[in-house]
Amino acid sequence: MSAVPQMEMDQVLDLVNHYAPRPRAAAQDESKGYRDLGAVLGDLASTFPASSEGALHAAAEDAYQVFLDAHTGHDVAPALNALLAAARPTPRLGPDGAVMWEVGDDGDPLRAALAIALLDWVHARGADRLGLCEGIRCADAFADSSAAGQRKYCGAVCLNRHKVAAYRRRAAEKKQDEHKTKHDENEKQQDREAGEKY
Repeated sequence: MSAVPQMEMDQVLDLVNHYAPRPRAAAQDESKGYRDLGAVLGDLASTFPASSEGALHAAAEDAYQVFLDAHTGHDVAPALNALLAAARPTPRLGPDGAVMWEVGDDGDPLRAALAIALLDWVHARGADRLGLCEGIRCADAFADSSAAGQRKYCGAVCLNRHKVAAYRRRAAEKKQDEHKTKHDENEKQQDREAGEKY
């Protein structure tokens, strides 16, 4: 049996958003290549056995499905249970009374760590606090720990990009409305002048 290291949610998000194909495709940056696991998870990466890039993509994509289901209002249980079933973690009670998780020799500690972190989050905060960024050319996963629970973007960059786009859209609509108003006034003036001639 191997111990499953504890992953924090920000580490789950870093791994999912870096290795899952769907968020990379939305950002159109698949061609940029992938950092090794140590660059994504730091020291935590050394606690996992070496994984091929394909295995990292598969684990991240399975975890991403949990965020996608939460974002679309679907039940996250099937995707989360599938992730748990594939990893096969077993809970154990530690000497200090804390719950520890282990996987057998045929288990996947990385997939188990992802699944357990997501399970803990959903149990403590609810699936409605998981989602996908609604920013332009972004589909990154996020976990909302704010008091209001109304988050729609993965971070400040996407939020600011959205605000700038909305401002430009409003400015363009205002300019179009002003142009139409001026055009209508010109037509009315021409009609008045034409009426005065007769």
